[in-house]
Amino acid sequence: MAVLYQLVLRNIRLYLRDKASVLVSFFGVIIILALYILFLGKMHSTGLVDGINNIEGIPELIKESILDGTPWLVNSWIMAGILTVSTVTVPLSAVGNLIDDKASGVLNDFYVSPINRNILALSYLIAAWIIGFIMVMINMSIGMAYIVMQGGELLSLLQFVKLLGLIILSIMTFSSFFFYLSLHMKTRNAYGNLTTIVSTLIGFLGGIYIPIGALGKNIQAVINVLPTAHSVTLIRRIYMDGAMEKVFSTPETKEFGEFYKDFYGLNATVGNYEFTNTSMLISMVAFMLIFYGLSIYKLSRTKL
Repeated sequence: MAVLYQLVLRNIRLYLRDKASVLVSFFGVIIILALYILFLGKMHSTGLVDGINNIEGIPELIKESILDGTPWLVNSWIMAGILTVSTVTVPLSAVGNLIDDKASGVLNDFYVSPINRNILALSYLIAAWIIGFIMVMINMSIGMAYIVMQGGELLSLLQFVKLLGLIILSIMTFSSFFFYLSLHMKTRNAYGNLTTIVSTLIGFLGGIYIPIGALGKNIQAVINVLPTAHSVTLIRRIYMDGAMEKVFSTPETKEFGEFYKDFYGLNATVGNYEFTNTSMLISMVAFMLIFYGLSIYKLSRTKL
């Protein structure tokens, strides 16, 4: 355990030493938040308000109450998506320490040392988990503060605990995947290209920036089997619970509420099968364990 602790501490220090990488991780989230506040939020809010206004049979007083809760719903939807993005991109950046160790020959030194390969893998992963958790918590704090300032409400203690669990699981899941990919890359440039591609596509592949209902059925089916979709769906269900209850609490809006869940990715379906919370959690855990196992296997087969 002492060896593992020292290796984890070393990897965290190496990440923090690269101030440019830390700033990119942090300001990447800030830029996404700014884009939402300036552009995406208004567009999403306008579409939702128009949809509610077109529902017939709702008394004006109830409609006004619903529209009062719309900003909370809209802000929660996009903030949950941004939170999910950071559980992918921050660990992706943190795992890059492995590439630097390859390039400098440090990894070869580890290979010939008596350090167990499993311990070696865990040291990189745990460092990525810790770094990811800290950065994502900063992201969540900013997002929640914005929601409250815009008239929303804080999560309950139980919801907060559930959200923390999902954040940790998401970070662990994506860290395992990117760690496995990093084992196949030899240069920081190659890993940088991977980071650029993932950072560019993650919001769309996860149905995070664009409502999944706006995409074709075949694309929806592909997205909904990915762990990114499961992560964002689970996080949104918690993040948006209070807002959903406020906006779609009347019988007149119930049908539109179901449409909203399908269109905006609070449900994940493939064909006639709808993923439950349990099945999505199992999917993420399985994804994490598979790529962790593959990483250990790859390390055990690697020779100087």
